[in-house]
Amino acid sequence: MKRGYSDLITRIRNGYMAHLDSVSFIHTKRNLRLLAILRDEGFISGWSENILEGNIDSFADYSERDFQKGDVLLRYVQGRAPFGEIKVISKGSRRIFFKLNDIQEFIQKDNFKGVLILSTTAGILPHSQALNVKLGGEAICIIK
Repeated sequence: MKRGYSDLITRIRNGYMAHLDSVSFIHTKRNLRLLAILRDEGFISGWSENILEGNIDSFADYSERDFQKGDVLLRYVQGRAPFGEIKVISKGSRRIFFKLNDIQEFIQKDNFKGVLILSTTAGILPHSQALNVKLGGEAICIIK
């Protein structure tokens, strides 16, 4: 797992703890996919992408590297974060993988009501989609 996931998750967690409106993030395809899941699950409002200044004539001339930073727009429900805990599972020095059966056991244990986000061969998916396509993968984070 690249540093980007744990860095992004830590920034979001710290932003909520400090009651910020937004936090910055590094623009990567993987971070954008994680942000899309967080938005779709209702944990953030969205994000904005900052374009670097330069001598570019039209939007079509921008490349991915021109969008190096952005802001995650945090979402509050009655002044609180929309989750109780967001925790990184896999880290660079310790990678945790879940087989399909492991995911099923995990969500059945203690009547799990959160979201487990996995990096699978089909991309980054919440556990519900991973179960639908019958894939396990590296556990990125858990949100309760």
